[in-house]
Amino acid sequence: MRIQNSTAIALALSILSTAAVAKMSAEDVARLGKEYTPMGAIKAGSEDGLLPQWTGKVVGLPEGMQWDGPGTPYPDPWPQEKPLFVITKDNMEEHAARLSPGQIAMFETYADTFRMPVYPGHREFAYYQNFYDKVRYNAEHGELINGDEGIKGFVGGAAFPVPGTGAEVVWFTRTTGAYLTRDGEYSDIAVFPNGTQSTRRSKFIQESPYADRNNPATAEFEYPNLGKYAGYIMTYVTEPARDKGLITSIFEPYDYSENAREVWRYLPGSRRVRRAPTVGFDTPDGPGGLKTIDEVRGFNGSMERFEWKIIGRQEMYIPYHNYKFDDPNVSYEELLTKFHANPDYMRYELKRVWVAEGTLREGERHIYGKRRIYVDEDTGLTAITENYDGRGELWKVVLFNNIYEYNGEAYVRRVQVYHDLRAGAYIAERLINDSTPMFYDVNPVKGPAHFSPTNVRKLGRR
Repeated sequence: MRIQNSTAIALALSILSTAAVAKMSAEDVARLGKEYTPMGAIKAGSEDGLLPQWTGKVVGLPEGMQWDGPGTPYPDPWPQEKPLFVITKDNMEEHAARLSPGQIAMFETYADTFRMPVYPGHREFAYYQNFYDKVRYNAEHGELINGDEGIKGFVGGAAFPVPGTGAEVVWFTRTTGAYLTRDGEYSDIAVFPNGTQSTRRSKFIQESPYADRNNPATAEFEYPNLGKYAGYIMTYVTEPARDKGLITSIFEPYDYSENAREVWRYLPGSRRVRRAPTVGFDTPDGPGGLKTIDEVRGFNGSMERFEWKIIGRQEMYIPYHNYKFDDPNVSYEELLTKFHANPDYMRYELKRVWVAEGTLREGERHIYGKRRIYVDEDTGLTAITENYDGRGELWKVVLFNNIYEYNGEAYVRRVQVYHDLRAGAYIAERLINDSTPMFYDVNPVKGPAHFSPTNVRKLGRR
């Protein structure tokens, strides 16, 4: 059995699915850049115009916009825009066709407070060209192997831009990555029904060699030619005091059948580095233990316990372009209200998403019996996930914010909000309102040795 480990696995790259499949069809590959965008999304908008046609005419900072650069807050490209309408419990039925079961459950559970402000849709931002070149290469060469536990013919960017199976949907979002390095400091905050908060604050660094924008889309840069690990991740806890100094280092593969995820932890109490114990799948994680390790970024780690099927594309209102949520002038007391984040700081747009559903395999154990994942077709980023208990009752709903990052010319995941409907509590992860924004492809590469247990020991004893 392949093992998943550790608290910081929450930040590891992943998402998986079911049986082995063939490459993308030649017909779908041929549509890329034509009726499909370079990312495999349908270029055309919706019939009612709420979802505009994709243009991709803006790469990087929009002309005329002022920004002080990496490490400073990102300006909202559309600061004067107002919601077209606001969905509430009272008018939810009018919009139900474009809502997920999880969103409907949020309205039903928090009828007096939950609402969704829907803004004009925008599809003018595009990734840098080499990213799309890699997506095209992957579409032509990429395929899942070893029971969907691994991938080959992949050079970074994103795999399976037009997924044909549930496995390909989750690998689409799992592989989407546009940055070689990212680092910074953020807070994870749990909010309980009585309004109290519990905070875990961490320094974070990640390196993803296959996401280097300078790598050409050629065979010598396919996984695993740059190394068997897709990503190296390290977190250093600075708060709360009882956990201060805890370091977790993760080596994340792109083939769990060949290489297990490797995790080491520096324990400040004993001043020793230990290989992480057998922890994974539905192990509780985060402040308050309100989420599982394997639901971070939608679904991560080995797929051995769940079998996935594709449901298809669907128009849906999802969190998008959430610049306002990261405003450093907004306190956490104002932003993180009881039961869910303050709707005044959320932004939803109509988008198309790929939908896949995972079902617990017979004989396997997990607190979730079923889970759904909704993946934005324009970016490959997870937008919503829903997790059900063994009786089929909806239990957890996760909403994922994003922004277009001007310096790196790509979309990035931002705050992820995990709602436990039974507990009436939630966790908001990767908050930066009280720190500087993350740095993307700004600081130099440190290399695998920096994440090694030997170096973790040195860092812990400084």
